[in-house]
Amino acid sequence: MTALLAPFTGFVPVAEFASRVVGPSRSMLSAEQQQSSRDDELSFRSSVGRGAGADHTNAMEWMRRCHDAGALAAVESVVLVHRLERVDYRATGLIAEVSVAAYDTGLIKRHETTIAKTERKMVDYMQSTRLYGNPVALAHHEHPEVAVALSAHTQRPPDVEFDAIDGTHHSMWIVEGADAEALCSSFSDVLYITDGHHRLAAASTLAAVEGRSDPHLPVGLFAENELELWAYARGVRDASIDTGEVLKVLRRHFSLEDSELAVPRPTRPHELGVRIDGRSYILTVPDDRIPVDTYDKLDVNLLQDLILEPVLGVTNPRTDARLSFIADTSDAAHDPDEFDVWFLPYPTAVRDVMAVADMGRAMPPKSTFFLPKLPSGLIVRTIDQ
Repeated sequence: MTALLAPFTGFVPVAEFASRVVGPSRSMLSAEQQQSSRDDELSFRSSVGRGAGADHTNAMEWMRRCHDAGALAAVESVVLVHRLERVDYRATGLIAEVSVAAYDTGLIKRHETTIAKTERKMVDYMQSTRLYGNPVALAHHEHPEVAVALSAHTQRPPDVEFDAIDGTHHSMWIVEGADAEALCSSFSDVLYITDGHHRLAAASTLAAVEGRSDPHLPVGLFAENELELWAYARGVRDASIDTGEVLKVLRRHFSLEDSELAVPRPTRPHELGVRIDGRSYILTVPDDRIPVDTYDKLDVNLLQDLILEPVLGVTNPRTDARLSFIADTSDAAHDPDEFDVWFLPYPTAVRDVMAVADMGRAMPPKSTFFLPKLPSGLIVRTIDQ
């Protein structure tokens, strides 16, 4: 089989500066940590990140600052074995490059629809900065031989090792030459997007608009057994909502039990956390309302099909401006009372997400929050190379 992956040429952070260059996802940071990252002129996220309003000039100025400081090391035709460790979590994967054509032809499968506005912004961002600095995260089925091959390269001290601002410990082993090609060739199955649906879609759109042949972009791959999956809450802001009537409808069709938690969190499938009018509930979908179809009975689809659309009129979660998505990373990530109605579904199992992708179907946007969440600035390459 033709290998799905290839080595990449670009830049990786030097260990001494890596904690400053690399920027974890904002969803993993406290407000204080976000501010600290914004204040650092070597931070990729603060200087070139999508929220920084960066253009090509800003990107090149950031590259110059990093060059002058000796913060980035050039690499050619390499892959990285990448290990992330937190207090209760550890994952080891591979960072390489994938052809956009693999996404266009379905070898890289998606499980979520994208949000049209976000996708357009991502295209504009890529077109302006001309840099890739945030690898798309992909999953693959568990294969012992792949795990053994990756492990073989971790028996020596890492080439880059650092603690990111969010407390994640990163270790990276640079692999070159025939060893890099061998690792790429060991991935012949289809791959599944876990984080980066908008980036891949935007890269595909940009390549088509600019007529570039065989464009590639950086990705990080992890086996399904290395992944953790969290849910996204849905918050609806709409002054016209009659919250009292919404509660009546929910009580009529579902089991609704009071909860003392400010962030009510479901503990099993077919439960939802609910927050309305400053009160918390755990909603249970009765058996007679749960479809037989594997896809339809996923909790994010039950929320969309049984509540958001029929009760609140959210017919298209991709475009409805009333709808916000909040990653369930911790209680502190949520402020349910800033919304008129707030829901938290039970997380989808990793195997179910893969099954959805294999069916060629798509879950609503922001249905899954996977760990590992790859940080920005971990590797950097130009779009035009």
